[in-house]
Amino acid sequence: MRKFILSIITLFFITGAPSLAQGADFTYAQYEALLKQYMKPHVTIDGISVNALDYSALAQDASKPNSSYSLLLKELATFDTSVLGNQEEMAFWINVYNIAAIKTIVDHYPVDSIRSRKIDWLGIPWGRKAITVGGREYSLEEIEYSKLVEAFKDLRIHFGINCASVSCVDLRIEPYRAVVLFKELEEQGKRFLENSKKGMQIDRAGKKVFLSQIFMFDKKHFDAYAGGAIKFILPYLPEQDREFLRSGKFDVEYLNYDWNANDLKNAK
Repeated sequence: MRKFILSIITLFFITGAPSLAQGADFTYAQYEALLKQYMKPHVTIDGISVNALDYSALAQDASKPNSSYSLLLKELATFDTSVLGNQEEMAFWINVYNIAAIKTIVDHYPVDSIRSRKIDWLGIPWGRKAITVGGREYSLEEIEYSKLVEAFKDLRIHFGINCASVSCVDLRIEPYRAVVLFKELEEQGKRFLENSKKGMQIDRAGKKVFLSQIFMFDKKHFDAYAGGAIKFILPYLPEQDREFLRSGKFDVEYLNYDWNANDLKNAK
């Protein structure tokens, strides 16, 4: 018995303690196939660069039982989220938010916006049930805040979620993966802020900084977790922009928000 216990202790020190942050993961094969089939990156809608989806084709295929879309929703509906480790869970719910936004458009297609009255008569779809995961229905609002922002207190999440609209942070061309999640979110943040039509624009002569309204929509959490949007975005900017923002000698205003769907049919 003593030898057995010693062997277990030896094995523990050789292999190391199990990581508390890792667990099983969701298989994103169907979501990856969906993005490859229906997405066209770097198109222009309303003068803004965006990764667009062919919602028309996607809506036509949605009823086919063997389509990547149908199979993905079936897998999510029965997936046990308790097997996810910490980082896997964060990546999972970011992907689920994006899938739920896509589903909101597809369920009501044709619509010109996720804020269409065809989806919600008040034009406020965030609280309506949008997707089933593990046998339970979730709204976009619940996923964004309860499952992501308030659960992880990591505002980089806002660089990952896409609300199926032109002015949102672009839908990424592949699923988010736990092992490279933070790298992916940082890439997303830099690209978004480089886009002067929807991320950030600096008017040095007029001493103004124009930010995406995303920073206004969730001002409460940016203030609470990061000390404000300006402080949060500094690491994602080139040095000359950081220097200007550190001066504090500017007023903050917000860019117009284009709620038109990131629909390929609108691309020019």
